[in-house]
Amino acid sequence: MGKAHKHPPGKTASSTKLENSNNTKPVNSPNNTHKSQPKNIQKVSSSTKDLIKHMSMKAVLFLILCMAIRVIYTHSYEAALEHKQTKAQKPEVDTEAPMRVHDDNPTLCGQAGYTVVLPPTVFIGVLVRNKAHVLPYFLHGLEIQDYLTKRIQLLFLADNSIDDSVNVLSQWIDSVRERYHLVNLEIGGDYLAHSKMWSTEHYEHVALLRQRLLNAARKSWADFYLTIDADVILMNPDTLKHLIESAQNPGKISSEFSDPLPAISPLMNCTSSEFYSNFWGAMTETGYYARSDTYFDIQRRSVIGLFEVPMVHSIILVNLRHKLSENLRYYPPPFGYKGPLDDLIIFARSAQLSHVPFYLDNREFYGYLPAPVDESDVFGPGSPTEQWLRREVELFVHLRLEVLIDQENSMRVLPSEALKDVAENYLPPRSKLGFDEVYYINLLRRKDRRDKMEYFLDQLGIDARHVAAVDGMLLTSENITKLGIKQLPGYADPYHKRALKFGEIGCFLSHYRLWREMEDRGYERIMILEDDVRFAPGFVRNLAGVLSEADTIKPDWELIYIGRKRMSKHEKRVPGTSKLAFPDYTYWTLGYLLKRSGARKLLAQDPLRRMVAVDEYLPIMFDRHPQKAWLEQFKPRNLVALSAEPLLVEPQRYTGEKHYVSDTEDSEVLPDK
Repeated sequence: MGKAHKHPPGKTASSTKLENSNNTKPVNSPNNTHKSQPKNIQKVSSSTKDLIKHMSMKAVLFLILCMAIRVIYTHSYEAALEHKQTKAQKPEVDTEAPMRVHDDNPTLCGQAGYTVVLPPTVFIGVLVRNKAHVLPYFLHGLEIQDYLTKRIQLLFLADNSIDDSVNVLSQWIDSVRERYHLVNLEIGGDYLAHSKMWSTEHYEHVALLRQRLLNAARKSWADFYLTIDADVILMNPDTLKHLIESAQNPGKISSEFSDPLPAISPLMNCTSSEFYSNFWGAMTETGYYARSDTYFDIQRRSVIGLFEVPMVHSIILVNLRHKLSENLRYYPPPFGYKGPLDDLIIFARSAQLSHVPFYLDNREFYGYLPAPVDESDVFGPGSPTEQWLRREVELFVHLRLEVLIDQENSMRVLPSEALKDVAENYLPPRSKLGFDEVYYINLLRRKDRRDKMEYFLDQLGIDARHVAAVDGMLLTSENITKLGIKQLPGYADPYHKRALKFGEIGCFLSHYRLWREMEDRGYERIMILEDDVRFAPGFVRNLAGVLSEADTIKPDWELIYIGRKRMSKHEKRVPGTSKLAFPDYTYWTLGYLLKRSGARKLLAQDPLRRMVAVDEYLPIMFDRHPQKAWLEQFKPRNLVALSAEPLLVEPQRYTGEKHYVSDTEDSEVLPDK
């Protein structure tokens, strides 16, 4: 017997037989459409009709059920969506979704009326060397930029560092890697370990590294390249956005621009110098700095706008889509170049020779950069690199203090959240710096000044005690009488020719009480500060130097000014010292050091019974006051006084400056009896 043949799917035995017959046409042939069908086929057709009828009813029921489910789901979804929109102030934003361009509040693409164009891609290149102390703050400046991070690549080149720069960078990168399109850290070797500081080899090496970053940006096909030094502190979250918009559409700023800009830099403030900034107003043909008539107008924002300048540095945005940007380079120097082997000057000369203009934008405040280290200011033991690094750390501490003054406590230089522990580890432990007590005098109603002083002291590592000042605004004539206070006969303010003010009396009492406390507690030496001081760079180190010279050369000192207003140009330096001078007539009591013997002399004159302003009393006591009639009423006048030279503190504000406030001058004059 042969194998059984199964019917092909969907065919009956009869249909198969008909199809295989040579003499009979297929059943579905047009010629056979009216022929009677076999009985078995008729039975199948009848069963099929019943089945179809039964299945149709099920299909209708199923369709009705599906429609009901859809209505219920749609109603529930719309209700949930309405509830969510009512509850939320604004829609949740997917940080990886395309954002609106040129909008302070990025919104998801696809919403009606919004632009769906992605912002340009940016490659940020950073050269890092011995910047562990500043990196937490620098990286925070990058984090706060209001720009789509998935459109940003970052490349850090770190080499020849003797500090913890690499570990700090690695810690930060681990915390933010997923936010950015790409973040890379490349670590170099110790190529310059035995080279002289800032030798030709150093300059050439830096130029090669900067060129390497520029090449990487070009190979990445980014639209823009931002080169930024690792000690530039961006405070404006719109910096990157503003630079890109200015480079793309300068015509919106001024009608004199018709084409996109190839390179632009934001004006950066320098806290340690009135003159330094990140641009040159002019340059000689050999590549050196030249004076410019417009420099200070631009630097001090007397004029506002975009300005073509021959040199920018520290932070530059290069428009890689601009044809002329292809001619920019740090290394090798252009053909025929005869200037110094300096990466910044080579870059500027390559621009000039290729007719690539640099522009500086000073329309807004963007941030800060520290002053460059002067080789004459490096200090301490160790290698030149270690000495240089110590000075950089000092200058950056000073930058943080100055920002708080410049911004009137409204803005601080903050570290990245991921690196707060690193920033705190770089703060010095608080100490009294060898004094029995350090005081700072502050009116309770001036909480703003107290907050600033606490920040200053924390950054400098000074353990100082807050002293509530006697508030002249709260003094009355009855208080004055009860305390036995009397004005010195014949006293009149040297400038205003008036009697004492209640604020001046309160100031005197604040200092007087500290002299009394020093005597009562047996302190040998103290430091007194007022709450409106501005600390000089390297304050703690220089204070130690002042004390060392005084204790060695003039050990009988009793008072040392560290902040004052000199009223004479004829003061003489203390012989054998480099940090001390003999003070002449002096205004202000911003800060001074006091020995116990000095406090005793100040108290012994019973100054409350013949009161003058406290900054007039001290010169009287070391016999350097121009008012002879006042001098004669105090004897002996043998206080041994010195002054730090240069001074270590100065006022935060001077008369007439913005935000200047005098708590003594803004009080009432003591009435005549």
